[in-house]
Amino acid sequence: MRYAILALAAALSITGGASAATTQAQINEALRNNPQVYNGLFTAALIRHVTDTCPDVRPPGRLARVNYFLSLYNRARGMGYTRAQIEAFVEDKAEQARMKSLVERHLQRAGVNPASEAEVCAYARTQIAERTALGRQLSER
Repeated sequence: MRYAILALAAALSITGGASAATTQAQINEALRNNPQVYNGLFTAALIRHVTDTCPDVRPPGRLARVNYFLSLYNRARGMGYTRAQIEAFVEDKAEQARMKSLVERHLQRAGVNPASEAEVCAYARTQIAERTALGRQLSER
C-alpha cells in the first residue's frame, strides 16, 4: 500500500498534476488554463451549438465523439485529476456559461448571429466547404 501511494505521488508530481490544486475551483482553473483540454471543449461546444441551431448539419458520428471526448478525458487524467474532479469541471454551471459565452463571441467575431438559424447554417456550410478544422467535423444531412 505504501508503495502504491508513493508511486501515485511521484506520478502526480511528474505530470504536474492535481497535487498542487486541492479545491475544485483550483482544479477548474487548471483545466481551463490547459489549452489542449479547454480548446477541445470549446470545439465540442461550438459543434454542439452549430448542430443544435442548424438542423441541416450533423455532428461527427458517435464513435468519433466518444474517441474525441476520451482523448480530452485522458489528457485531464494525465494531469492527475480524478474522474469525479473532471466531471465536476465539465458539469459546473459557471464553466458551461463561460463556454457558451465564448462560443457566442466566436460566432459574433465571424459575423454570425448565434441565435440565427440561417446565419449559423450558412457559417457551417462555409466551414464544411472550406474543410476547416470545424468543417471537417460536420456534415450536411
